[in-house]
Amino acid sequence: MPDTRTVPAYNVPVRHSPDVCVIGAGPAGLSAAIAASRLGLSVLLIEKYGFCGGATVAGLSGTICGLFSSGKWPTQIVFGFADEFYSALRVRKGVTLPVEFGRTLLVPHDSLVWKETADDLLEASGCKISYHTQFIKAFEEDGRISWLLLKDPGGQFAVKPRFVIDASGDAEVVHSLSLPTSFGKDGQVQTPTMIFKMGGVDMRAFLAMDPAEINTLVRKAHDSGAYRLPRHHVYLFPLPNMGEVLCNMTRITFPDGSVPIGTCAEDLTYAEIEGRRQAREYARFLKEQVKAFCYSYMVETGTQIGIRQTRSIRGKGLLTNDAVINAKKDKNAVAHSAWPIELHQSEKVHIHYLENDFYDIPFETLIPKDAVNLLVAGRCMSAEHEALASARVTAQCFGMGYGAGAASGLSLLENIPAHAISGRQLRDWMKEHNLKNTNEK
Repeated sequence: MPDTRTVPAYNVPVRHSPDVCVIGAGPAGLSAAIAASRLGLSVLLIEKYGFCGGATVAGLSGTICGLFSSGKWPTQIVFGFADEFYSALRVRKGVTLPVEFGRTLLVPHDSLVWKETADDLLEASGCKISYHTQFIKAFEEDGRISWLLLKDPGGQFAVKPRFVIDASGDAEVVHSLSLPTSFGKDGQVQTPTMIFKMGGVDMRAFLAMDPAEINTLVRKAHDSGAYRLPRHHVYLFPLPNMGEVLCNMTRITFPDGSVPIGTCAEDLTYAEIEGRRQAREYARFLKEQVKAFCYSYMVETGTQIGIRQTRSIRGKGLLTNDAVINAKKDKNAVAHSAWPIELHQSEKVHIHYLENDFYDIPFETLIPKDAVNLLVAGRCMSAEHEALASARVTAQCFGMGYGAGAASGLSLLENIPAHAISGRQLRDWMKEHNLKNTNEK
């Protein structure tokens, strides 16, 4: 039976009363929703688009980063739900073989297969999905989130959850409650990118090229004045569909070098338009200057500009730059990573690799201070600027999300407020309930 109550003052209907409401269906939100559902909790997953995937699909980032170690012989070190999703993509032939990325590996994937895989896993888990739905505001009573104001094509409505996981990427729930957040380093965030896909590529010729050779060609073409190619450290990856290449090449800044902010509509509008123009220019360069692309064509750009960083929460714990650089381990880890610090700045891309080691991401980085029934997961975690440039990638977002989803169960089933949960306690509890963490195959 539908809930016929309304929320006072707003006069909107209460449409759902789930145990757990997850905001955002990127890798972190998807895995959080599935983990909570597997514990027998009723889960509502809210997503503004008509599909799952977040930046990896809407932004067309198109690769699973963070599964492998870094060094001379990279091996897979991240498992749990990240590996489960990766395996499901492999079964559907939605991924390529792992591809070199400097001293580590990543896995390019097909965006449509990603969407279908997520749909099927969510359906199998029993999670309720609400696509085309916008989060507007959260409301508290006695320190707990009591209800959420949302909007879909039918109008505004309320949800009264027992627990909330903010996997929006932008800390939207946290921000709406006026809880403390930070923006990059002194307000400076990583640059956004309009990623695009090229078809009709001679794959044999493309795969024979050295990535450094392409970077050199980009720089020479830009310096010649014949092309406007502001970013010279570029990434091109083969995709599962024959003849298609994913092109992560653009760098979006304002003319004065400042970086558009991903939570400002005016900045995003500029970035989308400038991003499409740059994508066309890079595609023209590839077609005219790189033999493997001489018969190629642009297939598509991302549904939106690729955003690497906006708000980060001020959490109970903090992932520090020192912890990443020095590969520090933590007894309260919710995930671990060997992905490099991959810092996209307005002038260059800075990369710092971890050699034959990894660092831990503490569970406390997902807890807003004094939170009772709220956690975050994904890139809005509590982290220093450079540390986030490593921890924000797909495999680690899967791990953080799955841990947050499990923690919502621990909180509700054991009556423990979010701020009182430790990572070690969560890890033991997950094992008792057959929820694999990122260390477990």
